[in-house]
Amino acid sequence: MPCNSESAITMKDLQNITIRFGSWDLPMTVPRKEEHLYRQAEKLMKERYAFYTRSYPGLATERYMVLCMLDIAVRLQHSMENNDNTALMEKLNPLLTEIEQRLEK
Repeated sequence: MPCNSESAITMKDLQNITIRFGSWDLPMTVPRKEEHLYRQAEKLMKERYAFYTRSYPGLATERYMVLCMLDIAVRLQHSMENNDNTALMEKLNPLLTEIEQRLEK
């Protein structure tokens, strides 16, 4: 079963699904409320694989897989950077402090 941050998952919270990729059928048990994420990931994998097979014909299957993994990993890194609010909070904290001080007056 894929890793999940929730610790108390019961069988009724789980769902058996099969992810299909190329000639592979990947049966797995996933949290029911996350099934849509696995389906979206399956779709993204297929889209990226198709893109790379069209863009770079004649490569070995393993190379296409590595290109897909790299592509998706870079997307994840971008997403993580965009969701990092540290820089934003560093800029906002002085403004929030000033607003609080003015409101106290």
